[in-house]
Amino acid sequence: MARATTQLVLLAGFGSLLAMMFFAGIDSIGVLRKIENRSQQIAKDTGAQRAGETGQSGEALAQSFNQFRKRLVAVLAITMALGLGLTAMTTYYVVGMARRADVRLREVERARRELKEFSARLVQIQEQERRTLSRELHDEVGQSLSALLMEIGNLGAVAPRGNTEFREHLASIKQLAENSVKVVRNMALLLRPSMLDDLGLVPALQWQARETTKRTGMEVTVTADNVPDDLPEEHKTCIYRVVQEALHNCTSHAEARNVRIAVLYAQDKLLLSVEDDGKGFDGTQVRGMGLLGIEERAAHLGGTFVLDSRPGHGTSLKIELPLAEAECKSGEASA
Repeated sequence: MARATTQLVLLAGFGSLLAMMFFAGIDSIGVLRKIENRSQQIAKDTGAQRAGETGQSGEALAQSFNQFRKRLVAVLAITMALGLGLTAMTTYYVVGMARRADVRLREVERARRELKEFSARLVQIQEQERRTLSRELHDEVGQSLSALLMEIGNLGAVAPRGNTEFREHLASIKQLAENSVKVVRNMALLLRPSMLDDLGLVPALQWQARETTKRTGMEVTVTADNVPDDLPEEHKTCIYRVVQEALHNCTSHAEARNVRIAVLYAQDKLLLSVEDDGKGFDGTQVRGMGLLGIEERAAHLGGTFVLDSRPGHGTSLKIELPLAEAECKSGEASA
């Protein structure tokens, strides 16, 4: 499109140049002809007593004008030739620049598109690995620790009651095993909460809010309105990860005391809003990797990401994801 526009502008300028030179030449020749005709008329109107002298002067004047006209025509021809050459060289140079710029623009667009696809693929692989690790921790490590606790309990049942030191060591081992079970459980839930797949998005967000409140003392509330249970997998994961990152930022950087999370489904769109009363920051200058990751997740699903934050006025984060297209795709795939 840019190259075609450049070519049209060059052609229009070239045509205008030719037209101006053509009309200037015609006008100059016309003026010369008028001067020549006027001089001949003056020669005819001169008295008879000076006819010989006037005739000789008129012939000399006509000869001079003819020479001047030839020179002017030659100058105009040379000027037109130089103008044509200059215009051709300029056109060739500008068209070449437009072609090179077009090639580079296509390369940049292709690289950007490939980078987005790679980023989306990387996020997808990351979620698959998190799901696998969470399942392995829950099924393998969690069950092994549970079995260990059972064996410790059986050992405590048959241990001599008079051996106090042995029982104290046994209780310490049991306490370590129970703590390990809790740690493994928390790790599995942080990697991929099973309730996100089993119960849906809203219960998973409510659990995340409760855990954050227990861990940090920050008051986190979740409100949901008309959110369907059968959301697409990518949309559920996106909203959950965005809220997870937002709560991490509120805890680590914002020093917020209250966080409000709202999820709304309306007009084939899924809307998420996260607001806190923290210290805020300059959203136009500061963009960490977490916020960039949120923006990429939203863009991958065709959504929008809006951040509003000012120092001393808290932070507001809003995500809007279209759902109609995704539901149509999932419906076609299932059919």
